[in-house]
Amino acid sequence: GSTQAPDESMSGGYELMLKGHTKTEAVHHAIMKAGKEMGLKMTEFKSNAIIAEKIGDDSASATVTFSNDKIIVMQESGDIDADDLLEAIQEELEKEDSH
Repeated sequence: GSTQAPDESMSGGYELMLKGHTKTEAVHHAIMKAGKEMGLKMTEFKSNAIIAEKIGDDSASATVTFSNDKIIVMQESGDIDADDLLEAIQEELEKEDSH
């Protein structure tokens, strides 16, 4: 499918709307997996939030909050590729769907 570039939402974050009602656990799993595959350190923050950190010379962090119908990536510091991260998450979710 074609991914729409996420609109810069009012909150200043990047938003990805999920189609249908995805299980929250599946969303959580996809975020953790996509982040790790991108070499990010993923830390559980709250039941609906994960901190994504890029460790190294150009360190950066973002908070990923999620529900069963959308994912929001908020840059905290530095520059995490929010677009790439959302795309990777979406790919993980589509893989899970196809089982």
